[in-house]
Amino acid sequence: MRKVIGLDRDGTINVDLGTYVTKPEQFEPIPGSFEAIKMMREKGYDIVILTNQAGIMKGIMTPTDVDIVHDYMLQLMGQAGIRSINGLYYATTNLKDDIYAKPNTGMFERAEKEIGVNFKNGFYVGDKFNDLKAAQKAKAHPILVRTGHGLEAEKKLNTFSQKELLKKTKIFDNLYEFAETLPSA
Repeated sequence: MRKVIGLDRDGTINVDLGTYVTKPEQFEPIPGSFEAIKMMREKGYDIVILTNQAGIMKGIMTPTDVDIVHDYMLQLMGQAGIRSINGLYYATTNLKDDIYAKPNTGMFERAEKEIGVNFKNGFYVGDKFNDLKAAQKAKAHPILVRTGHGLEAEKKLNTFSQKELLKKTKIFDNLYEFAETLPSA
């Protein structure tokens, strides 16, 4: 079975605007992020994007708005030479009792069931503390990137109460730096 890399979207793949990306023209890839995804695929990894899109719950955007942005993102990925990814999942809330919203693992479990990936011993890359907690719960290796909210998450990770999660987490400046360190799957 091929190894899987799960990716957060906002702040990891694209610039986090500090608000919600509701239209395609607001989606701006972080420099090097698409090249990183292409490199991961070329090294033989499965790629699944797992993202909270709580703006839906808040009435800021609709699922159709999110789908239009994702269609645009996938189009840009294709233009960057990324021929495919294995899956794309999003939660419509960020509520603690939503099994799909990170740090809960519902999206991970759904991807495992629907497309056959296995996050155990895979990776999950994100820029928020909840991404690291979700990775840990899904038994994936947590990877923190310093883009987006990564510096804030790193500060929280470096507190005494998080020392066990810190031991498991690898930190990189960006997605491209992480991709460079990966061996072939």
